[in-house]
Amino acid sequence: MKSFKGYLKEAAPVPAGSPAWTESLSTALFDLPRAGLKDVRIPLSPSIFKRIWPKPIRTTAFHVTDYASVKKLIKMQGKKRSISAFYNMDFDMISYGIRTQGGYVVELEGDVLVASPDDVASAPDKTGRRWIIWSTIVDPVNSHGMGGGSKIAKMETDIEKLLVDLIIKYQKGDYQPKPNVNAAWIYLGKETGGKTKSLIIKDYIDGMEKIMKKYSRPLKSIFTDYTKVKIQEPDEDSGDFAQWDEVVVNNFKIKKVHVGQEYAMDFEDEDPLDMYGLPFETWHDDGDLSDYITRVVGAHAK
Repeated sequence: MKSFKGYLKEAAPVPAGSPAWTESLSTALFDLPRAGLKDVRIPLSPSIFKRIWPKPIRTTAFHVTDYASVKKLIKMQGKKRSISAFYNMDFDMISYGIRTQGGYVVELEGDVLVASPDDVASAPDKTGRRWIIWSTIVDPVNSHGMGGGSKIAKMETDIEKLLVDLIIKYQKGDYQPKPNVNAAWIYLGKETGGKTKSLIIKDYIDGMEKIMKKYSRPLKSIFTDYTKVKIQEPDEDSGDFAQWDEVVVNNFKIKKVHVGQEYAMDFEDEDPLDMYGLPFETWHDDGDLSDYITRVVGAHAK
């Protein structure tokens, strides 16, 4: 586990060009708007994962982005910082993008942190740590979750105990964590700041690591079993498929950049090794690019 100085180093100002949807952990960690513990955040930390699961699963996946962001991805290669990738995506999303303007698909190989048949809404904080909401892990797959409820039913009790212990340790007054633990946790976030809040965050992350290690076997199954399948199932009621699945990866290496139909003509006369020094391929039909992605993913499926 990290020393206090290590956490302070991680809490350095967010680098220029970081995702616009990042949020301060000192705010996000204490935000539990719904009843119970549904919105508790679970760290998808490469450092934690490496200690719990020393041998990561390596996979080929894809990441949709825009031209300017390709250069940023190059600088992230081989690093701990994670990105959200996919195995399957509705071809319309290639042009529209998810967090960026889209139009470019990066083919890469990386270490898997989490893989799911639906968007798990993982999000980075301002230090680059990525987080997932507890309800996403335990909710059924047909409710946009990962279906882990029955496998780790007792884990929520340990999470609640962690919050109670931190509330008792750091509260300034006599505010009691029972019977409404989430309200007490929100209150703790509002009444503390500075070094005290940094210590709470450190203890929270260390506590979560202990809990995750305790449930390491079922958690690994929940987090990575989808890499063996890579096939989305239709919704039981509507018959619709999710627009994309999500594969959170880090320590990745870019293999090729695919230019979608909207920008393909701009690169027709360019050297195929001249996109920031990366090999690239142009596609005049995003449907064909989607078919290519399906073939590559299928070839790597176990």
